[in-house]
Amino acid sequence: MSITTFHNIALLGATGNLGSKILIALNNAGFTVTAVQRKDSTNIPNGAAKSLKVDLSSELDLTSAFKGQDVVVSAMPNPRLATDKIWINAAISAGVKRIVPSEFSTNLENELSRALPIVTNKIEIRKYVEDIAKEGMIEWTSINNGPFFLSVIWLSGWMGPGVKSKVTVLHDNGEKIVCTTTLERIGEGVAKSLLPEYAVKTRNKAVYVYSAAMSERKMTRLAEKFSGLNFEEKKSNIETVTREAFESLEKGDKSKMMNFYIPFCLGERYGGDFRYMAANEMLGLKELTDTEQEEIVKMWLKEMKTSKS
Repeated sequence: MSITTFHNIALLGATGNLGSKILIALNNAGFTVTAVQRKDSTNIPNGAAKSLKVDLSSELDLTSAFKGQDVVVSAMPNPRLATDKIWINAAISAGVKRIVPSEFSTNLENELSRALPIVTNKIEIRKYVEDIAKEGMIEWTSINNGPFFLSVIWLSGWMGPGVKSKVTVLHDNGEKIVCTTTLERIGEGVAKSLLPEYAVKTRNKAVYVYSAAMSERKMTRLAEKFSGLNFEEKKSNIETVTREAFESLEKGDKSKMMNFYIPFCLGERYGGDFRYMAANEMLGLKELTDTEQEEIVKMWLKEMKTSKS
């Protein structure tokens, strides 16, 4: 099998919550990372070999910034085809070998998931990237990870336990599994997928990684254990939530858009439990043990309490 070796990587969004973890992982893997930032950014990309500040809406500026780079990784939030085409086309013009678009989503290979309006932009970008790869213009790899292990989804009462409300929302009895991932693990997934021993296997593919298989009921048990709270249970039905979200959208009401994340993550036919297709074993990424999961939840709850005081 041929070997693909990358050295220099340009990173968009290097100072964000996710981008900063990707930067650390790329450094740890031995890559030389250039942070490409917007012109007026005052954020410091800790660990980057250098930082270039450019007009991110200018293909010419980005082409110049990407010269000499083997890979461009985007950790930019809220990706849209109209804006992402600019940096993708710039990467092609600069002679970049591979791009990693900002997917970082749940199961985008599942047809039901692909039809959800919350992923329309990512699906459009994926199609564009696949098309240019078929033409031999550039290679791509995407990393997908399900919801972040701890984020607005967990411990807010939207899915599972709400620390403030002391209510836990259990969809379809709270036993449905979704693959969740820490920011650090996502960074590892990006870095490992670009190493010589994996780069050929990940060429023009979506790579799925995760840290833990989680359910609302399990997260509720963890929250109860380390918060000392007893959560009141509120039951909800995934099909009802999904139907009502589509009905609202058909009427022009976008207030329930976030509710599409419920089937996306927990819907049995939507592929949120993607352990069967994950690349963890191939990339040497181990699941979090129960003890490690407990430590993360304990620390998160402690930080939440500290931020309130």
